[in-house]
Amino acid sequence: MKFSADGKLLDGQQRLTALVQAQISTPMVVVRGLTPDVMPTVDAGAKRNYSDALKLTGEENTATLAAVCRRAVMWERGMRTNTGAIRPTPLEMDDWLARNPEIRTSAELANRLASRERLPASVIGLCHWLLSAIDPEAATWFFLRVADGDGLAATDPIAVLRNRVTRLRLSGGRINETEGLALTIRAWNAHRDGSTRTKLQMPRGGLTNENFPAPR
Repeated sequence: MKFSADGKLLDGQQRLTALVQAQISTPMVVVRGLTPDVMPTVDAGAKRNYSDALKLTGEENTATLAAVCRRAVMWERGMRTNTGAIRPTPLEMDDWLARNPEIRTSAELANRLASRERLPASVIGLCHWLLSAIDPEAATWFFLRVADGDGLAATDPIAVLRNRVTRLRLSGGRINETEGLALTIRAWNAHRDGSTRTKLQMPRGGLTNENFPAPR
C-alpha cells in the first residue's frame, strides 16, 4: 500500500476493496510519505497509464490532458506525424506539464467540444494550445466555430474543415489524428489570411515532418 505525505491512498485501492468485500485481512507492506512526483512511476507497468496517474494527483479531464501532453511532447521534439514509434514517458510528460500549465485550459476546452461528429480531443487540445500562443481569443473563437459553425460562409476555411470532418464521421470513418492536426492548422492559417477555400488539401505523397503545416 502506498500513501502520500498528506495521507492520501495512492496505490492499493483494488486490493483494499477486495479485502473489504471478502471480510478478511492480510499482512501488507505499507509505504508512507510519497510525494506527487512519484505518481507517474507507481505501478506504471501494465496496470496504470498516464491518465490514471494524473487522476490520482487531482487533475481534471485526465484522459484528454494525457493525450494532449503526449502529442505536445512529440511536437516539442519536432515529431509532427504520429507513427506510434515515439512514446513519451510519464516523467517526460510530467516535466512538460509543469513547464506548460496553461495546457490545462486547452484540455478543458477540448474535453467540452470533442464529440463523435467533430475532431478528436487530442487534436483540439494541442491545436488550441499552439494557436493560443499566437492569439488566445482567436484560438478559442476558432474552435467554437468548428463546433457550431455559427455565422460561417460556405467558403470559410473553418466551415470547410467542419464539413470535411463531419462527412467523414457520418460515413463511419475515423479522423486520423495526424491528418486532423494538419487540416486544423491549414484551416486556421487560411482563415487568418482572409482566404476562402472549397477544400483543404494534403501534400502529395502524404504528410511528413518536413512538409507539415506550421501555425501562423
